[in-house]
Amino acid sequence: MTGAGTQHEDAATDRRRRGWLLVLPAVVLVLVALCLRAPFAAVGPLLGELGDELSLSTGALAVVTALPLVCFGLVSPFAPALASRLGVHRAVLVGIVVMAVGVLLRLAGTPGLYVGTVLLTGGIAIANVLLPAAARAEYGSRSAMVLGVIVASMAASASIGAGLAQPLADAAGSAVTGLVLWGALVVAALVAMAALTRARRGVPRPPAAPSGARTAVLRDRVALAVTLFFGLQSLAFYSMLTWLAEILEAQSGTSPVAAGGILALATALGLPASLVVPPLAARRPGQRAWVLVGTLPVLAGLAGLLLAPAAAPLLWAFLYGLGTGVSFPLAMTMILQRTRDVGQTGRLSASAQSVGYLLAATGPLGVGLLHEATGGWEPGLVLLLVVVSVQLLVGLAAARPRLVGPSV
Repeated sequence: MTGAGTQHEDAATDRRRRGWLLVLPAVVLVLVALCLRAPFAAVGPLLGELGDELSLSTGALAVVTALPLVCFGLVSPFAPALASRLGVHRAVLVGIVVMAVGVLLRLAGTPGLYVGTVLLTGGIAIANVLLPAAARAEYGSRSAMVLGVIVASMAASASIGAGLAQPLADAAGSAVTGLVLWGALVVAALVAMAALTRARRGVPRPPAAPSGARTAVLRDRVALAVTLFFGLQSLAFYSMLTWLAEILEAQSGTSPVAAGGILALATALGLPASLVVPPLAARRPGQRAWVLVGTLPVLAGLAGLLLAPAAAPLLWAFLYGLGTGVSFPLAMTMILQRTRDVGQTGRLSASAQSVGYLLAATGPLGVGLLHEATGGWEPGLVLLLVVVSVQLLVGLAAARPRLVGPSV
């Protein structure tokens, strides 16, 4: 009896150990995902303070807000090649190292703000592209659920960055120093990813992309639709992340602290959406109903901010945040659902994030420049209404149950 009892206990211990070994990679990927939004989501609520501390105009600040998206677009195409050369895990680790250097460089005044932002977001771009592939490499057919948790962590990161930006700046005594405090989170992710990379030294690297794969993405209708949907929803989200607090202050008379809190609440809506959307959307071949859920609330929120901003600012921000919160995990799910293997997932992810983020960069920059030229926020809101309307049409095409071609 004693021997049987001991064997039973050993078996239970082995099951618990295997369970932890199964969960730990997801925990590491989630920790990495928590670094992918907060360091630059914290910039929007601090634009006024940064402008005062560094003597930057609204146009110069608009460039700072557009730089991350431009870097995403320029760096993303190289992430799959980096993964093929180093392996997915090691490539993600390289991205985190670059992020850490970028955060620290922000201490170096105005040049450091720009150069640090470029490096920080370059590292983020690598991790952005490769996290879906890393999830697929770790969990295979169960990766949609893990991807949902990863995307939820990104949404939480954006909310935490927006919500804690002002308190951290106040505690540090400076907006610039407040931005550097996010380096602690990046270092924690660096240590965890280094341990996972060491444990995955023998994992095969993804194959190199087939000849002409980069241009094939632009010729493939499915890949192009997914890419445009990703870009347009990103444009809407980052415009909100950058300027919503300023719009609420100017149009609704909201205080700076309250505007930052409302922005944090709006971005936090992406957290539950990210947990729910990927596994549910992946159950059906097509995702057209989810496209409607992700775009119609944004249109309603924009219309409210344009026509009656002071009537219900919390409601308009809630609708905006809900729609963008659904659209991002939906776009990431489409990348999984429209591809055939880990390599193709990485390549479509790179395409969507390269072209998509370059397109998205025009949003915060365009809204900021329109405000500087006209003195009001109405032209920028009209621009966003047009963009999200196009997003709806493109999303309905991307949601059709088809796969990208084998040449992608």
